Amino acid sequence: MATLVVSVSAEGDRAALVSVPPTALVDTPACRTPDGTLRDPVTEAFASSLLEGGPACTVRAVQQLSGLRIDHYLGVDLARLPGMVDALGGVPVCIVPTAATAAAATPPPAGPSELSGDAASGFLQPGDGGVDVTGAAVAERAQRLLTSTMRAAMSADTLLDPVALTRFLSRASDALTVDEQTTLGDLRALAATLGDLSGDAVQRAELPVAQVGYVPAGTEQGYVVLDASATRTLFDEVIDGVRVPEELLAVPGAALPAPEPEPAPEPVDPSVPEPLTAAPGEITVDVLNGTATSGLAATVADALRGQGFGIGTVGNETGTVTESVVRYGPEALDRARTVAAAVPGAVLQPSDALGDGVQLVIGPGYSAVVPVEIGAPEPVEVAPEAAAAAPAPEAAAVRC
Repeated sequence: MATLVVSVSAEGDRAALVSVPPTALVDTPACRTPDGTLRDPVTEAFASSLLEGGPACTVRAVQQLSGLRIDHYLGVDLARLPGMVDALGGVPVCIVPTAATAAAATPPPAGPSELSGDAASGFLQPGDGGVDVTGAAVAERAQRLLTSTMRAAMSADTLLDPVALTRFLSRASDALTVDEQTTLGDLRALAATLGDLSGDAVQRAELPVAQVGYVPAGTEQGYVVLDASATRTLFDEVIDGVRVPEELLAVPGAALPAPEPEPAPEPVDPSVPEPLTAAPGEITVDVLNGTATSGLAATVADALRGQGFGIGTVGNETGTVTESVVRYGPEALDRARTVAAAVPGAVLQPSDALGDGVQLVIGPGYSAVVPVEIGAPEPVEVAPEAAAAAPAPEAAAVRC
């Protein structure tokens, strides 16, 4: 589930797009379900407001969270969106590379191109190594593809071709859900506005997050905890001027940033790995399950506890991993190396969001927890993200 809250200025000259994480804990007020039942207020994952309550409950949850008045609701079945693209015989798009477009399973080429249904499907799906905890990347890709699709559907070529228009509307009726007040003209206006605006006129933001992987006592479900103060500041700016605070702004259409230059590492002899220095008894580690095996986090936590490790949060990873990962804060590298040594195949991944914490995410390929020997050399793999990257050649600017 990917959700965007879109606010367009009265003049239609600017827009703010805010993505809501599907696992964000939100307060959903009392609301009516599609069968007319009154649903009691509840604190839940944002996605549950739709999956268990329906569109009216999702709208109420967004209004409660943001303070905005929601005028229209548009639900899109992303699995059916490529069929809408095929119904039009392909859709012209123009891609300026961003982090979100690069995270697609099959990113389209930079610049103008035409997407078929298969290409659209590859654009919507996340890449194998992508971790989109907040859902912002898939939300951006879905918005860009839907905007291009609606603009193509409302073009003169389509409107003057009864067969193509009928075929598209048939596919759209299965893929789109709108409220009773939303007309075809409203969808056309929205697609035209978002398609015509560019540069600073369209501002994107993710809801500020205070914690990822929060697992309430007595549950195994991980949640995203929003930063309440920063979220309020964000929506106040959207309400007052359809703008996003500069510190929370994700610039639309910006090219992927070049990696920051890093100091050259001290030369080391790869045949002599650095000895471990942090003993298990000095380490508290959170354990998250990133696989489909139910209860694996608890099993691994028990095994680590048996080796002397302290155990913090035990729960489920909300993102996707392709291997076991040990995330660590800026001051926790030594402790993270010991945890990685205890889980063969685990790779290290620095994370400023963890402070001085250490987090083990069990991924595909996990085999066992093994004893570690402090002071003895232990080889530890390093995640590609943490490895020094060779400078990438400068790409020419892409304009649309």
